[in-house]
Amino acid sequence: MDPRFRTALVTVIAAVLAAYLGSEVAQGLLFLPAATCVAIIAVILVRLMGLGIDTIVIGLVLFGYLVGNRGFAQLMPARGVPLLPAEIALMLGGCWVLVQYAFRRELPVRRDALNWAILAWLVAGTVRVLFDVPRYGIMALRDYATVYYAVFFFLVQHMAARPAARRYLVGCLLLGVVVLGPVFALFQSFQSFFLTHLVVAGVPLIYYKADIAATHLAAGSILLFHWAPPKHRWWAWTICVGITLFLLAFDSRSSLVGALFASGLLLLAKRWRMPAVQSLAAVFALSGVILLAALFDNAWADRKLEGLEDRVTSVVDIGGQRRYQSEESYFKGDNNRFRLVWWRNVLEETWATNPVFGLGFGADLARGFLQEYYADSGEDFSARSPHSILVTITGRTGLVGLLIWLSFCFVLLQRTWRSLRHTEEPIAWSLWCGAWVILISACFGVVLEGPMGAVIFWSTLGLANTMPVTAREEETAPAPASPAAAELVGG
Repeated sequence: MDPRFRTALVTVIAAVLAAYLGSEVAQGLLFLPAATCVAIIAVILVRLMGLGIDTIVIGLVLFGYLVGNRGFAQLMPARGVPLLPAEIALMLGGCWVLVQYAFRRELPVRRDALNWAILAWLVAGTVRVLFDVPRYGIMALRDYATVYYAVFFFLVQHMAARPAARRYLVGCLLLGVVVLGPVFALFQSFQSFFLTHLVVAGVPLIYYKADIAATHLAAGSILLFHWAPPKHRWWAWTICVGITLFLLAFDSRSSLVGALFASGLLLLAKRWRMPAVQSLAAVFALSGVILLAALFDNAWADRKLEGLEDRVTSVVDIGGQRRYQSEESYFKGDNNRFRLVWWRNVLEETWATNPVFGLGFGADLARGFLQEYYADSGEDFSARSPHSILVTITGRTGLVGLLIWLSFCFVLLQRTWRSLRHTEEPIAWSLWCGAWVILISACFGVVLEGPMGAVIFWSTLGLANTMPVTAREEETAPAPASPAAAELVGG
């Protein structure tokens, strides 16, 4: 075909398509324009980076969940079509991976303890939900998301076997964290703009669940700190210090506990650089606030000191018996009692009904809690997860699921420790420790039950498991897919 004729033909088609999509936007029909935009971006990235479309989509979804959070999680291709970003990425990525492994006549599972533990969790949850769907219908499938999001681990682990794909996915996480900080600050100050103007089909594009955003910042700061080469440390470490000070001042205890746990792991393994920088920043900042309060009787400094003291005390106030006076933390005791009563109700009901296999997916884990805690309240209560992944797993899958999950946590701790002790690759340390920040936070909040936390968690683990844990593993790292299979997905 004559190049001039081809160029003219493409121009005409593009003009007609642009006019049609413009009319769709004018009528408020955004599915086709949005899908076209995503497709164009994906094609451009595929051509520029030489990666498969599945890898490109997973990276975009990771960035979307970091920056868009709850808003991005609610985007659907069309009204009434319950197909969300995580599910779209799972369908696309899962199909490509299955095609590749079908050609190779293999399963997308590595022969290590972490893979087997996660596979056991998927199998146990899937068997359980098969008995629950006839009884609870769509609600069982909704709760089953806690299990099937673990498929992201296998997808990302497969994709990240190629160094170029691994760099791209890590880059998406890094960019998401860097952008998340200022956007979250803007959201806190100008919520009305984000909720009324920055919307797609009536759904806010960016809407934060504050504790998950804080958890992502805590986990992401570890990755950013250890990624930064010497010439970029001045700005990367500055951002990390800012995140540390933000976590100390912000009203999110679970993310702070997760960050402290990860710092403890780094210190025990004698990887002291990040904990030292964090500690120095915290000491200087706290000293400055104390001086403001003591010497200048500054009201803002007084409030911050009272709030910090109450938050630290409330972490160990399990029963919520202490009274908190600061404006920022007066409700902490009630939050602790809220969780304790809910956890006790779920565990007691599970033990009395079906301690081995649990109440199942779709069962209302809030029923007994509401009767005790909100007995005289007529307000609507839509939460389904008892603010702890351990209690959720026990209630849904009983002792069988809990034992599998605890085995997974034990294997994860082993892998993290081996990486911290036996490799000199900082990115590997940060991925394992970042996963622990999210996991610890999930023990005190609704994190892994939804895509905002679960997709980031399982994808981070998939990336971490492609990094060598020992020198021997580095020498015998598994090869990527065969050339034919790689070519099939744009590799």
